[in-house]
Amino acid sequence: MDAAPPPQAVSPLAGSAYVYAPTDVAPKGQREAELCETASHTDWLYLGALLALDVGGIAVEAQGNLQNSGTTALHFVGPIAVGLPWGATLGGGYLALPKCDPQWVTAPSREGDVRASWPLALAIGLLAGATAPVIDSIVIGGYPQQWSTAERSLHVLTAGVAGFTGALVPYLLPPRTWSAARELQHLRVGATTSGLGLQFAYAVSF
Repeated sequence: MDAAPPPQAVSPLAGSAYVYAPTDVAPKGQREAELCETASHTDWLYLGALLALDVGGIAVEAQGNLQNSGTTALHFVGPIAVGLPWGATLGGGYLALPKCDPQWVTAPSREGDVRASWPLALAIGLLAGATAPVIDSIVIGGYPQQWSTAERSLHVLTAGVAGFTGALVPYLLPPRTWSAARELQHLRVGATTSGLGLQFAYAVSF
């Protein structure tokens, strides 16, 4: 006796049952269209805020009062003020770019969401960590003579760690572009897996 076909997935975007096909490259329903419209435009407000933070961090480090302070802890405020916004600009700049095309919205596979975003996030974080000390050194123009070698090395390390950390912050406080794209992806994954389920198979050859 043949088994009954699996039930159709009820799309969260419409009132009728719907199963995504590989040829469904356009938004389905009003909610998908709204999300794709938001994700298809660069979030300039978010980018502007990041650039303002960069200018503020550079202004703090460029004053020179922190480097010449007698308090060692104040020497590391500058690299943090420069590194965090710089890393956030690299990481958030990518997230704020368009993430959807109204003419081509891909549907997830039957196995669900199989794409991971952490490799690119890690790569951008490493890039930010490598370049933040360079940006900080350019702003300073040279370390004070009274600094020890260990303190100079720790200053570079602090800027690198701050840059790496800053590149991951936009994933916690994402721009509208990234938030809309992720919600759109989750809706499509949920509609696919709710109807078809996860499938597992194995084969044995002799």
